[in-house]
Amino acid sequence: MHTQYSGGQATEGQGGYYGSGGARASPENQTHNSDEERTKMLAMAADVEKITHVMNELETLENILEREETDNPGQVSGKSIEIKSSIKKLMTNTEVLECLNRLEFNGAPVWGLSMNERNLVESAREWVNKC
Repeated sequence: MHTQYSGGQATEGQGGYYGSGGARASPENQTHNSDEERTKMLAMAADVEKITHVMNELETLENILEREETDNPGQVSGKSIEIKSSIKKLMTNTEVLECLNRLEFNGAPVWGLSMNERNLVESAREWVNKC
């Protein structure tokens, strides 16, 4: 087998050496993995969307709680207890926990997430652990 350089920089996703460690994927590997990978990516996107929605809802509840505690300093009101209960219920919901578990591997966010998504997953896990 001979090695032929095709030009360009391999680090930029163009060119490289033909025949070097799978530079060309076989068609059977592409069709076999693409459907499974696409399904996983769609599921991950749905989980990220769910966690994003939950964290936005959490932020709203936190703001309401902060306002309640500012308006009634040093007091525990029925409303603040209700808000804390809502936060706990939100963050320990089975669907939320399942999404979060799919977005983590060995206690860390899975590969393929953006930095914002990784931070979101880490923040969500911290809140779940607080509850």
